[in-house]
Amino acid sequence: MWFLVLSLCGLGAAFLANFQNINLLAYVLGTPLVGLVILCMIPSTMTKLIRVWALTVTIITLLLCMALWANYTPCATEPFASVVGFSAGWQGLVLVRLEFGIDSLSLWMVLLTLALMPLAVLCSWTTITSNVSAFMGLLLVLESFLFGAFTLLDLLCFYVLYECSLLPMFLLIGLGGSRPRKVRAAYLLVLYTLVGSLAMLPCMLLMWSQAGSTSFMLLVHESWEPSRQLVLWWGLFLAFAVKVPMIPVHLWLPEAHVELSTAGSVLLAGVLLKLGTYGLLRFNLSLFSYANAYYGPLIMCLSLIGLIYLSLSTLRQVDLKKLVLYSSIAHMSMVTLALFTMSDLGLILATFLMLAHGILSPALFLCVGALYDRTHTKALKYLGGLLTLMPLFSIMLFIFSLCNMAMPLTPNFLAEFLCLCSIFAHNTVLLAGALILVILALAYSMWAYARVVHGMPKPYVFELATDLNRREFWTFVPLILMTLWLGLKPNAVLDSLSSSLIYWHQASLAVKDPASWALALL
Repeated sequence: MWFLVLSLCGLGAAFLANFQNINLLAYVLGTPLVGLVILCMIPSTMTKLIRVWALTVTIITLLLCMALWANYTPCATEPFASVVGFSAGWQGLVLVRLEFGIDSLSLWMVLLTLALMPLAVLCSWTTITSNVSAFMGLLLVLESFLFGAFTLLDLLCFYVLYECSLLPMFLLIGLGGSRPRKVRAAYLLVLYTLVGSLAMLPCMLLMWSQAGSTSFMLLVHESWEPSRQLVLWWGLFLAFAVKVPMIPVHLWLPEAHVELSTAGSVLLAGVLLKLGTYGLLRFNLSLFSYANAYYGPLIMCLSLIGLIYLSLSTLRQVDLKKLVLYSSIAHMSMVTLALFTMSDLGLILATFLMLAHGILSPALFLCVGALYDRTHTKALKYLGGLLTLMPLFSIMLFIFSLCNMAMPLTPNFLAEFLCLCSIFAHNTVLLAGALILVILALAYSMWAYARVVHGMPKPYVFELATDLNRREFWTFVPLILMTLWLGLKPNAVLDSLSSSLIYWHQASLAVKDPASWALALL
């Protein structure tokens, strides 16, 4: 099995070595779709072949994207590279025009997405025993939707794929849920996200009526009147705030995480939540500078309240998975807090924190999943003494607990420290509130690790606990390597992000009329 996977990956690498001038973006886009078609042809009874094929497709897609990353050169004047266009029409009239392109922001989001997909396949290798073909197919569909959402250059097309990403997650909850409440969790996911997105449709129509297009490249250079900005900004913000999620529209996330399988939780925490902050960065913060300045203090206060409330809620959790997910939402509040400082430094570091969070949260959910597969419980009162029973697992949990505590040499340390610096430059009162996250993250991470690993083994756990197998170990290895790389060489990411984010931030300011802002504020 592994020989087949390595052989196919080797063929993919040889293909890249021999063809230098191909448009890699088109191949990255098409590989999951071709893989999905072939997957549908495999009989559903051949579950082992289905798993191997899904893993092979995700690895080849990742290798193609890494080749795209290696060939990408940031440019201060032309941020988008490798633009691929597809059009469909009738009698010379273009009915549909799709343009895909990457800049530094979308490239790192795509790399994060494609890096987590093979891990999602691996962690569901033995836990998903029924409907394997449907489960793996949904993962490939979700991969295609997410890749399209992060690379499309049109707001309307982005909106379509933004909403389409709900469908695979809705079905993954149904396939991976273990209790009757999975139906409630699935419908809460759809209800919150669809209702939040309804306001985005009329806003896109208003934008199209003024600009004559929904292309991002045209919208970013359009001059929007302050009164119109205030309306359009809310329509987009409500759609993205649900996905972040910000309080008080976060109630769907705990229900969804509890009912999802480990693979679903990995993708939801690692990638799906980033769609919300990506939308805020790409559209709200790039198009509506006046509205950002007007509503920024309100959103920062809301983020600060959410940060404190969710950190305190994390401390009172008795379920390990809920503890991890509340910690995840609290750190996303730090991201939105840094974003709305609206400084170049705040935008870059908030994006870096998104990437660090996209590695840490899946790793912690993998730890919870590995523990649940053995003990069939996530209640902290039944856990303890795993250091002697599961030493390798304890080391993995220790490493990622250090990351959650933002210890030095971890990417979270650099991201949170510099985010606090950008917040301090904006408002010292907000800094005092943001420091609560750092203190409480240290408290609940230490407490949870000590409760799970140290002490005497509980009789219930003693009979069931076995250490990580080879498959699980190799699932953790890429996450550890990515964590070390981001922690020790952050400039590789920060320098790349700065060219793109500063360009769009300055471009959005360049087309505004400061005199009209002053009159409107008065």
